[in-house]
Amino acid sequence: MDEVRKGGGVAGEAGRGRLPVERRCGLCGGVGRRGELVRAESVRHQVALHIAQHHPERWTGNGHVCRRCLNQERAHYVVERLEQEKGALTAVEAEVAGKAGRHLTIAADIERQFARSATAGQRAADSVARLGGSWGFVLGFVALIGAWVAANSAALARPSFDPYPYILLNLILSCLAALQAPIIMMAQNRQAARDRLQADHDYRVNLKSEIEIASLHEKVDHVLHAQWERMVDLQQIQIDLLSELAPVRGGR
Repeated sequence: MDEVRKGGGVAGEAGRGRLPVERRCGLCGGVGRRGELVRAESVRHQVALHIAQHHPERWTGNGHVCRRCLNQERAHYVVERLEQEKGALTAVEAEVAGKAGRHLTIAADIERQFARSATAGQRAADSVARLGGSWGFVLGFVALIGAWVAANSAALARPSFDPYPYILLNLILSCLAALQAPIIMMAQNRQAARDRLQADHDYRVNLKSEIEIASLHEKVDHVLHAQWERMVDLQQIQIDLLSELAPVRGGR
């Protein structure tokens, strides 16, 4: 018996001539109202076979099952199926299969999460790399070098603060290159880490999509099979009715 009459609220329900009915989960034994449990007959055929294989003493194919137990069994079914197809699963594959079985979403905005976790130094490195890789920086630096050379070459005979061959300018350019290179490498390492995170997230989404598509194919096949069986039963009923009507018409 998976239906239990609730003891409380008898006086309130007596006027309507009925008592509220609670149903019991066939797996965990938990009690729930209508809508909190799912009929065992409505569970997908492959999942029902999986439950019957792992819980033969508690699953009869009738009664009800709570949504928590059903989600757990769906996750176990998806993981077991992937293990049969691919062998031992990695931690990522097992996690994605469990979420797919419980119908949980895994899509996320990686760019926003990555930007939120960035430190002040990482943001500064990104800004320097973004500035150093722009045409504005290139043209501005060329203009600065040209002005420097022109100012120190206007009168070679007159003393200047950085005469030819512009040793001070070479020192400044060397220091700038020595500082800019590691900053750009830090920005590139950060971009590479972001790309790896994005690739991992894309793999998770693609794997879950593949699992969900395979599940949809199974559901459609199950619906088509159930409809086909129903059509066959209706056709057999029509044949039986025609067989019963044939002698009556022949007697007339």
